[in-house]
Amino acid sequence: MFWRVAAVLAVLFWAVMSGLLVRDIYFPEASRFAIVPPKMVMNLFLRQSETFGTTLHLYHHREKIGHADLQVSRRNKAEGLVMYDLIAHGVVEQAEPGDQMRSIAATWSIGSTLADAERWQHLTLKASFPHQDASMHLNWNEDQPSPEVQVKQGDRVVMNSKDVKMLVDMVSGKGGAMAVLSMFGGSLPKSGSTQPEAMTLQAREGLMALAGRQRKCFILTLPILGMYEVKMIFTEAGELARIDLPDDYVLLEPTIHGLQDSAH
Repeated sequence: MFWRVAAVLAVLFWAVMSGLLVRDIYFPEASRFAIVPPKMVMNLFLRQSETFGTTLHLYHHREKIGHADLQVSRRNKAEGLVMYDLIAHGVVEQAEPGDQMRSIAATWSIGSTLADAERWQHLTLKASFPHQDASMHLNWNEDQPSPEVQVKQGDRVVMNSKDVKMLVDMVSGKGGAMAVLSMFGGSLPKSGSTQPEAMTLQAREGLMALAGRQRKCFILTLPILGMYEVKMIFTEAGELARIDLPDDYVLLEPTIHGLQDSAH
């Protein structure tokens, strides 16, 4: 399972960095919200400090399976750009068969830089899987046409950037880029498009159910890997309340949701 996930992740990311465009209709309710600048939401989030950190609980199908620490900071560049640095790391746990104890299934960390809260400039992903004695490292900068990828088991490299490119070339050779997209649910860039939406943040405001009641909120949306979206949901006051991840994973802020040992 690990090797399948690692291979798919690497191939998808490579395809996106090649300029592929993601579909933009995954959460119809959010599409009706008024569009706002992503920078406005980030600045509201950071209104009390240039740096903010929080701990979120990770749930899957209402079962708590780990946690994540998130830190966001803001800095100004000489050319007038406002840079936002996001750092996150966390743990995913799994239950041992026939035992109430949980062990660490994976540890991960993400480091990224956003220009004006809208455009990715840098992204680093590291993950470790203790049970498989395996690890994955992905690194990308906006001046690189494709990311650097390395998957290891122990000290042995089992997949690298060349291997991923070979997989993409094999698929794209059977029908071009459309063949790659048909595998992963993407679509070709629109005519005249130069900026892939796959790396562009979008923000909207509206009403949404938070902690059991309708509240005004802001939703920061990031399309990922040609077929997924991540939604960061903030309260009207700028508090980070929830992060919706693919495959029914969700990160919840425990204070806002009144969480102790359950997701209710």
